[in-house]
Amino acid sequence: MKNKRFLIHVIGSCCMFIAAASCSNDNINPVTPPDGGETVKPTEGVSTEAFYKGDHYGTETGNLWINFISDMEFDDWAGDYVGPGYILCLDFNTVLAENPDFASLAEGTYTCDYSNDTHEEFTLNVADGDSYLTRYDESGSYESFNIIGGDVKVAIKDGYYCIDAALTLDDESDYSYSFIGEISFINRSDEGEMSNMTQDVVLSGMSQALVAYGGYAFTETSDLYTVIIAGPDYDLDSNFGQSDALMLSVNVTPGSSDGIPSGTYTIIDANTADDYDVNTALSGFYEPTYGGYFGSWYFSTENRIEASVRGGFVTITDNGNDNYTFEIALEDGYGHKITGTYSGPCQVEDWS
Repeated sequence: MKNKRFLIHVIGSCCMFIAAASCSNDNINPVTPPDGGETVKPTEGVSTEAFYKGDHYGTETGNLWINFISDMEFDDWAGDYVGPGYILCLDFNTVLAENPDFASLAEGTYTCDYSNDTHEEFTLNVADGDSYLTRYDESGSYESFNIIGGDVKVAIKDGYYCIDAALTLDDESDYSYSFIGEISFINRSDEGEMSNMTQDVVLSGMSQALVAYGGYAFTETSDLYTVIIAGPDYDLDSNFGQSDALMLSVNVTPGSSDGIPSGTYTIIDANTADDYDVNTALSGFYEPTYGGYFGSWYFSTENRIEASVRGGFVTITDNGNDNYTFEIALEDGYGHKITGTYSGPCQVEDWS
């Protein structure tokens, strides 16, 4: 039967799109939210990571947070950024989303809730260091500041979020920040279909793959293989990059340490299946306790898309010499198709 012993290596390799956060006055491209008929010009040199946690505090409000990240180099070895630059994290309580897969930040003024910690609509969480700023210098050193006061004004114009913050940091200094741009929120509420896809996707440009044997992971019925198929601008070891990627968790005959047996692997619900039978693949699920992605997922960092695979199948052919063919016919919980083929050499690892 299912064994909830999570593979430590799987956890380490499957954590992605998650960043600690913080911010700074020295915007690379400071902008002013538009008035009247002014043309909306998106902020340059800043990317965003945004996540929605649903009614996280049980107050009938939607909790979400945004990391504003200036263009910086990420040091894989140190696991952090090298400046000059900043990360600003703002943790909002907003209107509860009708569909957690497509959450949004409601227009209005959000005030810092430092003393009461009520998590009411249109408040900013700051009591426990939830909102903060980190500044990085050229050597990789950084300094962090908790936000303790102020407010954030949010407007939407021409499809862009216009955010204007006037805040106080814990060193008693004033901090102002402005941003204009698109923001797509990734569902972390454990509700909905865990997908923000809006149309079918045909995988193209897939140029590399990882095949990792996990051995006995969840059940005595089968062993686990983790597969990552990605484009060229993707780091298979950290499971992150700008190219699109597909992650699969396939259940194989116990003892199949010499490669994935050729066959068709059908997606099953990882949370409700009685057992993880051979020739199945696990649906995508996110385990917040371990901070990682498990099962099967489609990721597109550039397009800010993340989709749990909920149906379909993949046909795998072992061509020998660490060379595989993957014929992909999958779908998310809304029925959007994820299709394509990868055939070529694979980076093979033993995680057992």
